[in-house]
Amino acid sequence: MLSNFITYIQQQELFRLSRDRILLAVSGGMDSITMVQLCKKAGVKFGIAHCNFQLRGEESDGDAAFVKTLAEQLNVPFYSIAFDTKKEATETKKSIQVAARDLRYQWLEKIRQANNYQYIAVAHHHNDSIETLLINLTMGCGIRGLHGILPKNGAIIRPLLFSTRTEIESYVEQAELVYREDSSNSNIKYTRNALRHLVVPQLQRINPNLEQTFEENFLRFRETETLYKYAIDQLRQQISHHKQGKLWIDIEALIQSPSPISLLYELLAPYGFKTAKIQYIYKRRAEEPGAIYTSPSHHLLRDRTHWILSPIVKEQTPLSPISTFQTAKGRLTRAALNLQWEILPQQEVLKTDSQTLFLDFDSLAFPLQLRHWKDGDVFYPLGMKGKKKKLSKFFKDIKMNRFEKDATWLLCDNNQQIIWIIGQRADERFKVLPSTQRILKLKISTVTSFSNLDKK
Repeated sequence: MLSNFITYIQQQELFRLSRDRILLAVSGGMDSITMVQLCKKAGVKFGIAHCNFQLRGEESDGDAAFVKTLAEQLNVPFYSIAFDTKKEATETKKSIQVAARDLRYQWLEKIRQANNYQYIAVAHHHNDSIETLLINLTMGCGIRGLHGILPKNGAIIRPLLFSTRTEIESYVEQAELVYREDSSNSNIKYTRNALRHLVVPQLQRINPNLEQTFEENFLRFRETETLYKYAIDQLRQQISHHKQGKLWIDIEALIQSPSPISLLYELLAPYGFKTAKIQYIYKRRAEEPGAIYTSPSHHLLRDRTHWILSPIVKEQTPLSPISTFQTAKGRLTRAALNLQWEILPQQEVLKTDSQTLFLDFDSLAFPLQLRHWKDGDVFYPLGMKGKKKKLSKFFKDIKMNRFEKDATWLLCDNNQQIIWIIGQRADERFKVLPSTQRILKLKISTVTSFSNLDKK
C-alpha cells in the first residue's frame, strides 16, 4: 500500500514528497486515518485539520477530540473549527451536505494560506469517484461530470484515489489502525449512502470487475473531455469576439456550428446562465432584436446579428456638476471622460467633429452636468429646424443596441436639458448663431462613436 501511495503521488505529480508541506483534512474515519498513516511512513511534512460540523452531537465532539489526540501523538500542527452547519444551510438555502462541504473547503484554504502549506489533502478513494459519477449521471451533468473525482484540482489533492475501499479496509486491519465510525454513513436517506449500500453492490453483481471498468472509463472520459475543450476553443474563436468589454456572439455562425446548444452553453455558463435558460435563449434565436436575458452577474442582449454579453453595472453615484468655466480654457475629468474647454471670440473659425462641440456660451444654464439617458428624454437634434425628438427614437434610428445606449453620455445644462449626445449629435437650441458673443468649445478626448466602431 505504501509503495502504491508513493508511486501514485509521483505519477500524478500531486506534490514534492521531500519538500512540500501538506495540510491533511482528517475527519477521524477510516480513510483519513489511512491517509495520515501513509503520509507519516512516506516522510511527508504535514499538519492536521479537523472540522466539527456539530451534526451528530456528542459523536461529533468525540471525533474532534480523537483527531486532536492523534495530532498530539504525532507531534504535528493541529487546526480545528466548529461550524453551526444547520444555521449556515438555512441562511444560504443550501442542503446540509453542500453547506458543510463549502464551509470545510473555505476554512481549509484559509488555514493553508495562513500557515504556508502548499496543498490540502483529502482522503477520497476510487469508490468515492464511482459514487460521484453515478450521482452526476442521476442528477444530470455535462461531459465534465463524467471524469470522476480529479487527483488534483488547484490546491486540493487526493492521494488515495488509486485505492479502493476494500484495499483501505484490508490495510487498516493489517496495520491495526484505530479510527472513528460515523453513524450517519449507514443512513440511506443520503444519496451517496444509498448508492454505496444499495446500487453499487447490484452493479458489482453484474460486473465483478466494476472498479477496474470504471477506472478505464474515467481515463477515456478525461481524454474525451480534453478533445471537447480543444474543439470548443477552436469554435469559440470562430463565432465570438470581445469588444468594448463585452462578448459578441455571432448568432448565424453559432447556428451553423456542429453542436450549437453545447457551444452556447460553454460560452454562457461561466457567466451564471443555467442550462434551462441557455436552451430557452437558443430556442428564441430568431426573435426580434432587443430581448434581454439576465444571470446574477450579466445581461445578454439579442442584437441584430449578435448576442452581446455584458456585466451588470451597479447604479453609480451621481456625478458632481461640471465647472462654470470661469477661466478662458481648462481641462477636467468626469467618469473617465477627459473634457477640454476653451472660450473663444465669435470670429474664431469653427472646425467640428464627433468629439468636438461649439456652443453659444451665453445660452447655457450653468453648471453643466453629465448623465446617462432615461425614459422620456427628448432633445432638438441639430439640423432638424427645431423639431423635438425622443432620445429613444434617435437611438433606434441610428441602430444603437441597449448596451450602447446605456454607455452613452449626455451633456446637460442645469435644467437637465440635453446639450449634446456625446459622440453623436448636438442640440439645436445651443448652437452658435451670428449673434453669439462668446463661444464655448468642448472637446471629449476619450469618447468614440459607437456607430463608427461598428463599421470597423
